Amino acid sequence: MRFKINLALAVSLLLPGAAHAQLLDTLLPPAIPGYGQKFSVTAQHRQFAPGATGWNFGSVTATPTLEAKTGYDSAPGGSGASSTLQAHPTLLLTDDTAGFGLYAEANTAAYPQNPAQNTTTALAAAGERITLPRETITISSAILHGAATGFAFDTASITSPIPFTIKNLRLSDKLADGLFTLTPDFSLNRYDFAGSTSTANRLQWREAATLAYIPGGPLTVLLRASATQLQYDIAIQNAAIYELLAGLQDQQDGLWTISLLAGAAQRTPRTGPGLTAPIIEARADWQPTMLDQISLTASREINDPDSISGTPYTDTSIRLAISHEYLENVTIKVLADLANAQYIHTNLHEFLGTGEIDMQWRATPALALNGAYIFNTRQANALSAANEHIVTVGFAWTL
Repeated sequence: MRFKINLALAVSLLLPGAAHAQLLDTLLPPAIPGYGQKFSVTAQHRQFAPGATGWNFGSVTATPTLEAKTGYDSAPGGSGASSTLQAHPTLLLTDDTAGFGLYAEANTAAYPQNPAQNTTTALAAAGERITLPRETITISSAILHGAATGFAFDTASITSPIPFTIKNLRLSDKLADGLFTLTPDFSLNRYDFAGSTSTANRLQWREAATLAYIPGGPLTVLLRASATQLQYDIAIQNAAIYELLAGLQDQQDGLWTISLLAGAAQRTPRTGPGLTAPIIEARADWQPTMLDQISLTASREINDPDSISGTPYTDTSIRLAISHEYLENVTIKVLADLANAQYIHTNLHEFLGTGEIDMQWRATPALALNGAYIFNTRQANALSAANEHIVTVGFAWTL
């Protein structure tokens, strides 16, 4: 007997578009030790204002930000059209001397013509990095109160956002010995969902180890093994995922970084047949000029262990991001994100696509004005399809 959870959730958090892979690493700045710097080459990081200096209290720096925007959404979560009002305050505290970082944010989105889509979410995290001779220990923790929307895999039946909570703990220890580094790491996630989606409630343990060989020069050889245990509140849904990846990373004086990792993953459920499949993680970052950045990522994986999905499927995705600075205070960003899910042991498959154009004008070092257009699409062979157009204008103030 096989249980399929009809929910593969994605968080909106005022970041419209397909949200998958490394959720907390996507939402948290890399200034928080243990986040935004994961081994996986697909993590994306938030960027803060280049002119922000923050308030200094000895070795501690406090950087508050406030974003606000308004616009029009043709189909929030795949439902009825509405105007939108959004506010997003954040606070970042860092102490470089102590290796400590703390981050907190809140998000609120209102849809006056479709109030069922209104959301309020919050995120808090802290991390500590202890640097010793030939050893770096990192401890971090986060809690996210989010809201799942209908623009994600297997969520066509969601008509209004569904609240959920993720509690996360991470430990890692990077050990260096000559040309080798060994990094064992451990993470623990607790997922809790509201209402009928509580069937996705689970505890997730993940153990991993990364071995890197650095012979000199830009080339690094990598080997990574991991094991993930999924313990659901409904025990018959329990499963384990095992991964083994090997590959190379090439970095050339900051001009580019190329990573290519390939291997295999196996999903072993408590009941029913398992699945073994090839997996890949690849990324290329190129900075052809001081004003241009190009990033291309591709991946294929089983049940991304860092997503909040509760449904077993293989995910194949590709993402292209281009950023260009014009006259040093105008930034234009273009994004294309494509993902396809093939559900395990069924003929159901889905496609999610996101295209985005964003322009930001930094009027002062602290104030930026921005406008964006986003297109989302969801297509499937057995679920209703939907398209979404989002246009917003707003400002971001960063101290």
